[in-house]
Amino acid sequence: MNPILANSLVNVGKSLIDQLSIPPPSQYKVGNKTFSAELDNVASTTHINQSTNSLRQNLMQDPAIQSFLSNNAGNEIYFQKRADGSSQILSSSGDAITIFRDSPTNTLIHQYFNQCVREGVCQSVHRPGTVLLKE
Repeated sequence: MNPILANSLVNVGKSLIDQLSIPPPSQYKVGNKTFSAELDNVASTTHINQSTNSLRQNLMQDPAIQSFLSNNAGNEIYFQKRADGSSQILSSSGDAITIFRDSPTNTLIHQYFNQCVREGVCQSVHRPGTVLLKE
């Protein structure tokens, strides 16, 4: 068989398979709402972010975190988000506790974590993906 003809047949087959296997592009549908109405809708559904310091103070008042801090006095305390939606509190001593996804403490930790990442503060150099509660 002619190598040029064989190469052309392979290219035709490849392009046919590519066209059949790629899903059609989805169309973005613009709603009937005005931009300001959509903006108000988004603004009303997002939580108003508290300052980093007030979130830190709320976390320090939580009984589970107070207990962990008293057991790890003098150590660096880190917060880490987990894939299942829960949070983990880590100490530089190696101690750790997990805060379950449905607890109000977990919500506070996630707010504090997100606020620190947004502001670029309290991020740990030694542990990527964590934020510091206290140094």
